[in-house]
Amino acid sequence: MRAHHRPIHAVSMWVKRQPPKVKAFLAVVSGMAALVLLLFIVHDHDNLFVAAEAVHSIGISVLMYKLTREKTCAGLSLKSQELTAIFLAVRLYCSFVMEYDIHTLLDLATLATTLWVIYMIRFKLKSSYMEEKDNFALYYVLVPCAVLALFAMSLLGEVS
Repeated sequence: MRAHHRPIHAVSMWVKRQPPKVKAFLAVVSGMAALVLLLFIVHDHDNLFVAAEAVHSIGISVLMYKLTREKTCAGLSLKSQELTAIFLAVRLYCSFVMEYDIHTLLDLATLATTLWVIYMIRFKLKSSYMEEKDNFALYYVLVPCAVLALFAMSLLGEVS
């Protein structure tokens, strides 16, 4: 091996050697740092949200294509799809209550396609679903998110 590695290569090799929990933590921290960076860089956040929703729609479309073409859902997490559907349903409700714009339509389309993926995994491709590997408890995500949402609502109530 060469004595001098590029810094990016050295960091990537270090990350590859880390256990999965450390990798997950690093991914979360990196994602949050990227969001904070975007907050300061992007001035028109509306375009950023539309772009993010478009990328999400493209991803769901690729997933739908895979499901219909390969007729298998092996390796897909039903629970992550259900979490995504819950998130989109809550976001759609808030969008209906607070504002009705392009985001509402994009969220509705994304929710519909996510529900279609859930339907395919639960009913049409059930034989290829690996339930024993999809064993993450949803309440690990739902409970902290609900507490955080209630906290944020109480803060917003004090500000108003």
